[in-house]
Amino acid sequence: MDESISGEESPKGEAGRAQGDSGGGSTRVSAAREVAERLGRALNDPLVVTVGPEVIFVNAAGERAFGESAEALFGTPLEELLPGTTSNLEASAEIASDPVDCEARRRDGSAFPAQVSFSRVTVDREVCLVIVRDVSEERRVEEELRRTRDQLAEAQRVSRIGSWEWDIPANRVSWSDELFRIYGLEPGEFDPSYEKFLEHVHPDDRDAVNARNQKALVDHQSFEDVKRCLRGGGSPFLMRTQGEVIVGDDGQPLRMLGICSDVTVELEAERAQAELASIVASSDDAIVSTTLELEIISWSPGAARLYGYEPDEVIGQHLSIIVAPDRLAEHEANVSRLVAGETVEHYETVRVAKDGTPIDVSLGISPVHHADGSLIAISTIARDITDRKRFEAQLQHLADHDPLTDLANRRSFEEELDKRVAEARRYGTGGAVLMLDLDNFKYVNDALGHGAGDDLLRSVAALLRMRMRATDMLARLGGDEFAVYLAHADADAAGEVAHSLLEALREHVVPVDGRPIGVTASIGVACFAEDTSSGDELLADADHAMYRAKDSGRDRAVTVSASERENRGETRLGWEHRIREALERGLFVAHCQPILDLRTDRVSQYELLLRMADGEKLVPPGAFLGVAERLGLIHAIDRWVVGQAFELLSEHPELRLEVNLSGLSLDDPPLLALIRDGIAERSIDPSRLIFEITETAAIGNTDVALSFATALYELGCSFALDDFGAGFGSFYYLKHLPAQYLKIDGDFVSSPRTRTDELVIESIVRIATGLGKQTIAEHVEDAATLRALRDGGVDFAQGFHIGRPAPLSALADEELVG
Repeated sequence: MDESISGEESPKGEAGRAQGDSGGGSTRVSAAREVAERLGRALNDPLVVTVGPEVIFVNAAGERAFGESAEALFGTPLEELLPGTTSNLEASAEIASDPVDCEARRRDGSAFPAQVSFSRVTVDREVCLVIVRDVSEERRVEEELRRTRDQLAEAQRVSRIGSWEWDIPANRVSWSDELFRIYGLEPGEFDPSYEKFLEHVHPDDRDAVNARNQKALVDHQSFEDVKRCLRGGGSPFLMRTQGEVIVGDDGQPLRMLGICSDVTVELEAERAQAELASIVASSDDAIVSTTLELEIISWSPGAARLYGYEPDEVIGQHLSIIVAPDRLAEHEANVSRLVAGETVEHYETVRVAKDGTPIDVSLGISPVHHADGSLIAISTIARDITDRKRFEAQLQHLADHDPLTDLANRRSFEEELDKRVAEARRYGTGGAVLMLDLDNFKYVNDALGHGAGDDLLRSVAALLRMRMRATDMLARLGGDEFAVYLAHADADAAGEVAHSLLEALREHVVPVDGRPIGVTASIGVACFAEDTSSGDELLADADHAMYRAKDSGRDRAVTVSASERENRGETRLGWEHRIREALERGLFVAHCQPILDLRTDRVSQYELLLRMADGEKLVPPGAFLGVAERLGLIHAIDRWVVGQAFELLSEHPELRLEVNLSGLSLDDPPLLALIRDGIAERSIDPSRLIFEITETAAIGNTDVALSFATALYELGCSFALDDFGAGFGSFYYLKHLPAQYLKIDGDFVSSPRTRTDELVIESIVRIATGLGKQTIAEHVEDAATLRALRDGGVDFAQGFHIGRPAPLSALADEELVG
């Protein structure tokens, strides 16, 4: 009995063979089987032997591969095991065909990738030997390799790093897709080569790059450098290259490979960071960074110099180490605003040095953001303004105080008095003002000289100061006039103080040049009343009472009575009638006063001045403008003055005019419209018009003054601040006003001048020059003053020494501009 295909006896196998070959066919199959068994044992891969399309033999590897025994696979069509291979079976020749890929099927229905080769042999009959190689592991490895390559390509794309390889013996170069992109090219746009690579190096760096590569081929050392390269469009960029050489067993270079990256932005950032670090290191400003919780994380050299702490003393500390306790809440609030997305403007505050010294600083605070936009830190830049603050305080003191006696001056006294009057009207608190004028002081100056007079004034000021309470206020209004504000005082209390001052002055003897000088005074007393509307009214009442005291024989005090207050109201009504009448009947008169250009010594412009005709007399503006402002008539007056200015400018094409305006007219839309229409209708060159208001009016209405001055600037007109120096506290606001001229207050210009006056003028000139503005000195009354002003850098001068105000008609027949 024949052996089965598997080498064991099997009825089924016998039956199968009998069915496959009748008669002598059984012998032929047996012979083919024996050959297949011997071949199958020699193969590690599955072997399937077919006669025609049916399987007659499967070796042990095939049983494992297909999951079925050989006898069970006997007679199975090959198409069931290797789908789609029938055509290969029919076309197979004696020489094994090239392997074909297919999905081999197991008996349980699962599949595995396979490579199949066919060859036809003849033993006792023609059979086909089918060698099946399971390539599952190869496919897995290939897929893993493909996935790794894809990941590498994606990593290069994300990291913007390209790779390259140079097969040196074959002179074949390959670039990754990302390297093409770095050069601004489409992947595979051309076949890379060493020559192509050099073409994309900047011409000035090409020799250096080639030398670098040749050196690496000789010494086999890795290299890294940055060179300029060219994008596809020709634009240069900075390329960092890292490479190494692979050598063979004989020591000869086989390959050069490496990676490249565009570092233009990175190196520019490093350069900018280095520049910033250099700026920070050399800056005198204190630059400090903190976390959002105010923990210090950076400390510049400027901070060390300003605060006295070295970095290792403060890094990690809370910012409160340098913040004044009463300013910490301020800083925390500003940080909260930054966190909320708001902008914090520069502001002035106080910091504390290591030794406890308070430091005035101008502070800028700004957010530090991460690349993703999140807020990660707070940066502060502090500039030491201690000296500036000290200087400003000195200037403010000069502006608020009389330089001779160091008492409050008229301006600061009037400002404080207005506040007290407003407070009294609101809360019903009392108060009084005493106006004190020395008797016969003129004779001291005339007989003993101004020096003796100054000594006397200083001595009287010291005496009065000693007798004042902390809540009172004492001022020198000018000349030999003093004023006292008594807080919460009624008429009786004010009268007692006045008489005690008179008595103290009678007993006061001042030695001047070895001679004892006695002094008396006349005092006027005015108390707050329900109808008191301003400090000016109270001062006017006290001044009126003081002159009554002088008229009554001096060395006495007089208090304003209720009936006198009523008469004061009647006087106001009288002025209202006169002002309205002047407007209706054209009784206002315009005069012009020349202004000298100190650089050319020629008259360059005129100031338009207002007078009121009263019969044969002319009433100066000081007598009625204050009343006009209180009664709301100032707008009509200012419009009249502007109209006169346009008339004069139309008649004299070369004339330049300065026109005074009240601070109350700055928000008068009809006035601005009048100016705009006058310029357009009369074709006036707007640069010939200079509008001026007093410094105190501008500061009292800063926003309004800014809006008005900006409108004038846009029209082409100029803007001047009059009486400049009467309010040094306004220097901060001055930088916001587009004023071209600063008119130095005449109190600093008039002779005799003190060293304090000269310093104030010098400071104003320096500040004006720094701000790009020009200065005009008022009250120039002699040649010596004019020379001093010219030497001091003042631009223009005005005063009786230059020329007195004159009517418009007087200008008709003379040259207006020299």
